[in-house]
Amino acid sequence: MADNWDDSDDDWDVGSDDDELDKKLGLKKDDEDEAPNFEEEEDLTITDKARELEVSTAALKKKGKALADKKAAEAARKEEEEIARKAMELEAEMEENMTPEERRALEKRRVEEADNALTDDLFGGVDAPQGGPGVGG
Repeated sequence: MADNWDDSDDDWDVGSDDDELDKKLGLKKDDEDEAPNFEEEEDLTITDKARELEVSTAALKKKGKALADKKAAEAARKEEEEIARKAMELEAEMEENMTPEERRALEKRRVEEADNALTDDLFGGVDAPQGGPGVGG
């Protein structure tokens, strides 16, 4: 009689109840014959990778554009320096070919232009023509 308790067919010891409980808890699906479906997870990883690729591509494009802008600005600066250097060389060459009177007149004109520029900076364009009532005497 000792082995009778293993073979009992009590109502509470039914295997189908376990299956129903597993279904309710989400541990067991209705169709066990099908292979597990991971399409949804694969799609998420693929979309995550695609999103990361887009973000990294956008960042690289931004960095590339910034580098191109920086190189273009540097090239423009070098071009301006080259133009200024050539202008100074031409002016120096022109001065070498001037007579002493022309050099004095050029020097006098440069001094006057520098004085006018200083006066304009200090007094806001005194030499500029101003019209209207109340101006003058």
